[in-house]
Formats: sequence, structure tokens, C-alpha cells
Amino acid sequence: MLPSLLLKEWLKLKRYFAAALLLNFGICLKIFFDIRQQMHSEHAEMVWYQAIHIHTVLYQDIRYLPLITGLVLAAAQFVPEMLGRRLRLSLHLPASRGFMLFSCLLSGLLLYLLICVQDTIIIYLTLQNYFPVEVANSSLPTMLPWLLAGLLGYLGGVTVLLETHWPRRIFLLLIFSVLITMLFSGNGYGWFTPAIPYLLLLFPMAFCSVFESARRFQERGV
Repeated sequence: MLPSLLLKEWLKLKRYFAAALLLNFGICLKIFFDIRQQMHSEHAEMVWYQAIHIHTVLYQDIRYLPLITGLVLAAAQFVPEMLGRRLRLSLHLPASRGFMLFSCLLSGLLLYLLICVQDTIIIYLTLQNYFPVEVANSSLPTMLPWLLAGLLGYLGGVTVLLETHWPRRIFLLLIFSVLITMLFSGNGYGWFTPAIPYLLLLFPMAFCSVFESARRFQERGV
């Protein structure tokens, strides 16, 4: 049954995934041409000084893109299910609620991670082409909080959409908003790296919130 469920989710998400993939690719390509233009129009030493000594992040344009991508995928995947009450029908299939929801989340997260891999590779190769390898390596821990924010945005969006009780929905929205805002609170290279191991502990909690909202959704029968 898992292949059939994943195919169903893919058919629902493929247009949004293609649009998000192209948008991310376009912005990464813009970053490449912007850095290339800076190298040709300014003294390379000045650009190096900005990137290495001042810690100017030359790929800031991608900062909020993972969050937007995660929210779009969550909305594209679950808004039709909620408006058309399709999810209630799906939960009556001969499979457990946990299995059904896991299949939906797996498809959405895999597509999101594919986009993240594309962005990370393009940014890394761009920096490696113009700067020392240390600058390229610093892009990975620098972008990680942004990518995690998109992951939290996806899981939080799904949780809020599945929640049927409005006070609880508003509370969950505030909690996820605070966590996501925290991930964007710093500047410079790798500013959040020391806290990453602790931050990763939040994601099992985010998964649990999705399953808890789905449980209440099924019990209320709406």
C-alpha cells in the first residue's frame, strides 16, 4: 500500500514541487551571477575582504526560501485534504492512522529535502569557485538553520492545518512561529552551529504534534 500512497501524494504535489524546484534553482542561479558580477565589477580583494573578514553572507537571498518552500508544500498537500474532507475518507482505509500520516509526511519531506540538496550543492559550488574552500565549507552550517526552519515550517503547517480546535491551533501557530523566528535571529557564518545538536531534539516533538493533531481530527470526525 505504501507505493500507492506515495504515488497519490506525488500526483498531488508534483506541480508545486516543480514550481518550488525551479524557483529555488532560479534564485541560486541569481546568487551565482551576482557573485560573478561582483568579482568582475569590483576588486576581487574587496569582495574577499567582505566575505572573509567582515563575514558578509553573499547568499542572503536564499535565507527565507526554505521556509517558503516548506509552507507551500504543506499547504499544497493538506489544504485540499481538509477542504474536501478527503483526509477523513483516507483514514477509513484498511491501514492505521499512523501509517497513513507517515506516508503523507514521508512524501512531503522527501520532496523538500531534494530541493534543499539542490540549493546546498549550487551555493557550495558557487563559493568554491570564487573563494577558499573554508568559505565554501562555512556555507553548510550557515544554511542549516534556514533549512531546519523550512522543515519546522512544513511540520508546523501540517500540524496547524490538522488541528480542529481553534484555541489550540492558535497556540501551536505561536509556538512554531517562535521557534522559526529563533532560527533566523543570528547573522554571519555558522552562528547557530553550537546549538544545532540541541535544536534537533525539537523535531521529534514536532512530529509528535502532527500525529496528535491527526488523532484529535479523527476522533472529532470533522
